[in-house]
Amino acid sequence: MNDMEGVASVKRCCAFCGKELKGRSDKRFCDDACRNNYGYKHNKSSNIAINRINKSLLHNRNVLKSIAKCGKKVVKRQTLVDNDFNFDVMTGVYKTYKDQEYKMLYDYAYKCINDDDVLVLKCC
Repeated sequence: MNDMEGVASVKRCCAFCGKELKGRSDKRFCDDACRNNYGYKHNKSSNIAINRINKSLLHNRNVLKSIAKCGKKVVKRQTLVDNDFNFDVMTGVYKTYKDQEYKMLYDYAYKCINDDDVLVLKCC
């Protein structure tokens, strides 16, 4: 018996639906629908946290964008709170040479001036 006889008798099945596969030896799915469904199901659970964070980041950015469309503007902190702004979510922190700290949200930034006022600006 040669090595090829044992290989031919092994049945391969689709990784998503379990249907028997025919064709290439490295084929994993019976069609594109099974491949797509497998990828969606496999990635869905691992991306839940990432999607929640991205949604919060984009929401915060849109709030800042609506306030300071171009340039900069000082607003009341309560305005951000009223728009469900999450002060704990940001894309980065920028410190100036004068040790001022700006919280970044993509191309927008904000800095708490005092307990009531927030400076919002669009970065270039």
